[in-house]
Amino acid sequence: MIGEEMVEKACSEVGDYSDEQMVNEFDRFFREQPAICDFIVELTHESGQKIQELSLFLSYMVFKTMEAAETGFAHTVQAEDIEEAYRETESWMERVSQAKEAELQQAIVANLQQDTEPHLLRYVISELNEPLEDRSELNDEEKGEVFFVLKTVISSFRTKSKGKIIEIE
Repeated sequence: MIGEEMVEKACSEVGDYSDEQMVNEFDRFFREQPAICDFIVELTHESGQKIQELSLFLSYMVFKTMEAAETGFAHTVQAEDIEEAYRETESWMERVSQAKEAELQQAIVANLQQDTEPHLLRYVISELNEPLEDRSELNDEEKGEVFFVLKTVISSFRTKSKGKIIEIE
């Protein structure tokens, strides 16, 4: 499990990047994680640029956090890892959606606490509730779409490194 301090460390580091460093980092992300980038582009191509860019950025932040937690190395996720994670995410969403309206919040919290990466998911949720750079906000459907993508990305990294679960608190 990635600890909250690793998420904060990655956020702080990325926050200090110049525009040029950010471009170089995204180039590296696209080179090192092509399956993730292709998955995001394919899944969000009809959703609009802001959804696609936000999904790519948050996926980069997950990659950066995983990399920091694994002391500079993040596994290259393969298409089959994403497919397995996608099925897991669909199953997770199905379980959560079966909760009645009044119980939905509790069901989500309970499922997040059981997740292998609750700190990364909390980071994603907090970012989804923040205004975008243009000060616009995502509607609930857009938040759900980005969350689904990111839950799949996080699970993809965990699928690849199942034999190497990291316990960093």
